Amino acid sequence: MSIEGWKYYNHAAIPTTAPHEEPNLMPIESGLVWTNIEGGTPLLARWQSDWDCGYETQWWYCIKDTPYDIAALKSKRRYEINKGNKNFHVKKIALHDYENDLYQVTLAAYSSWPEKYRPHINEETFLKQVEEWDDADIFGGFEIETGRLAGYAMLRDLGSYVEFSVLRVMPETERMGINAAMVAGILEYYNNRFNGKFYINDGSRTIRHETAFQDYLEKYFDFRKAYCRLNIRYRKGFGILIKVLYPFRNIIKPDSGLGSKISGILKMEEICRSF
Repeated sequence: MSIEGWKYYNHAAIPTTAPHEEPNLMPIESGLVWTNIEGGTPLLARWQSDWDCGYETQWWYCIKDTPYDIAALKSKRRYEINKGNKNFHVKKIALHDYENDLYQVTLAAYSSWPEKYRPHINEETFLKQVEEWDDADIFGGFEIETGRLAGYAMLRDLGSYVEFSVLRVMPETERMGINAAMVAGILEYYNNRFNGKFYINDGSRTIRHETAFQDYLEKYFDFRKAYCRLNIRYRKGFGILIKVLYPFRNIIKPDSGLGSKISGILKMEEICRSF
């Protein structure tokens, strides 16, 4: 069942509106959101409000809304980016010309992830996944010396903003500056769009994954935190379970798949209560 303005993702109903737009809350108030949305039955509904409120909160989106200018960066940052640019050439590519290369990069990238977060995929499932990328902007990072595809990124251009959805690189190329080259190339591609309203969004605050990528974007490329308010509503029975488990949120270990999911929800509940 399709519910206008909402979609199913990872056991949750989330708005399809842009992060800076207020979602339509009528499906939550009417209870319609708890029906079987296309893709699954949500246990909770999550959305943000008070976008870019101007003061620090415990919930944010990592965004870039100013033009990219390498000359304005500190010398150490410029060195790392220039190193990447010397080793890699970044360009927009046609998805179906590089499907197998993208798969090989993905396998290599996942091999370096911690086991508890590492997805297990095969070529068939990967190709089904990338079928949904037809309308996305795909960027490839190619080794200048060998011509090999060493990394790729997938971004969705949604008009008023761009969603930075995927970045995967060959682990052995990270010391050669592949990440810096990829991000710099992407920013240069969109640079003339920054007009005071447009932004690139790397997503909301990370809850469960151990990653420093948003910190990297802020440190090297002047991304910033757009602070806002996190809101959550629960399906009736599930809400009772969360109330029971909440006092034990610091005891539940995120070591298993289920434990990790419950721990993440309890952390978001804690953030909600901080408001």
